[in-house]
Amino acid sequence: MGNVQITDKSSENQAGMFREQSVLIDDHLLPNAAELERLKQVDSSIIPWIMERTEKEQSARLQWNKTQEDILKYNLKGTHRFNYTALIFAFLLFVLVILSAVFCIIKGKNIEGTILGGTAIITGIIFFLRTSITRNS
Repeated sequence: MGNVQITDKSSENQAGMFREQSVLIDDHLLPNAAELERLKQVDSSIIPWIMERTEKEQSARLQWNKTQEDILKYNLKGTHRFNYTALIFAFLLFVLVILSAVFCIIKGKNIEGTILGGTAIITGIIFFLRTSITRNS
């Protein structure tokens, strides 16, 4: 039922060596008509058995594909949830640092508050610009 053909081509020119490999896999569930006829001559009850096996194989392949699709959807959903949560926590941390800087300035520690607030703002700008540059390229 399965048939594999492998071709290998090699050539060399001024630019260098070129090699191409091709693999052709014929994985039809049913054998071709001539093979079915030969099998029927050997045993007349083999055709229904082959049809039953083919239906089971097809349903197993479809179930496997569905399972793989469900895994990918779940993984994508989890990645999205993680990124969204990380974004929220990063924003909350940024706000907390800015509020801490304001608190330091209110308590009279102007140098510490200015350094803390300036560092938070510069870090936020750098991360924003890095994200924008990464998306555009």
